[in-house]
Amino acid sequence: MKHIRTIIADDEPVARARVARLLQQDPEIELVAECRNGSEAIEAVNKHKPDLMFLDVQMPQVNGFEVVQQLGKERMPFVVFVTAHDQYALKAFDVNAVDFLLKPYDDDRFHASLSKAKKWMDMRFSSKLTGKLMDLMREHMHANSEYTETIVIRERGREWRVGVDDLVFMRAEGNYLHLQLKDKHHLYRMTMNAVETELDPSRFLRIHRSYIINMAHVRSHRYSGNNEFIFSMNNGERIVSGRSYKEHISKALTELNA
Repeated sequence: MKHIRTIIADDEPVARARVARLLQQDPEIELVAECRNGSEAIEAVNKHKPDLMFLDVQMPQVNGFEVVQQLGKERMPFVVFVTAHDQYALKAFDVNAVDFLLKPYDDDRFHASLSKAKKWMDMRFSSKLTGKLMDLMREHMHANSEYTETIVIRERGREWRVGVDDLVFMRAEGNYLHLQLKDKHHLYRMTMNAVETELDPSRFLRIHRSYIINMAHVRSHRYSGNNEFIFSMNNGERIVSGRSYKEHISKALTELNA
């Protein structure tokens, strides 16, 4: 059984006791702290790193909204505001509160709020899990790839390793390639034809005698007529394709959209 680490912050002892009693009815809840004011709530969050907090708005020293502000998004657990003042409702949802419990509330309303908080937590966990699985799949694909994943660049006695995923595009410049990353670039001594054979064709597309682009960094593209495409990259640059590459690009875009 999972445990939802929970904090109650309310300056009224009776109100704290009621929330604690209702939480005890749920075996998934682990009540880790009861706080009498906002300062204690901030200290308890930093110490216990809870999943959920029932937070009064009007408290001495530091009120509920100031607790949210001082903790910041990174440390903030899911929050259910509990207050007798309905004028705070809109502001509560502005700070991404799960719910707003207006005193006096009945037991059913409390448990509905707790159920809503659990759904939000499940969604966040599911999202994190999906992200981790995607990272593992990418690592597996890269580890087993026959193509280059890292380019080693040596300039003026120094060495940089550039992951090909970070390349926005590369452009031929004499005997070198201009490797454009999002906010900087490197020069790499190699020809376009040679580097093209080392890059995964499902991720990189030759669109011009002098350009190879990373499709993951294409913000948009359109056919402009006259056998040319215009690619808008996510670093703000626009690249016009070579006319002789029209059929090659059309085929690649069709396969990508299939």
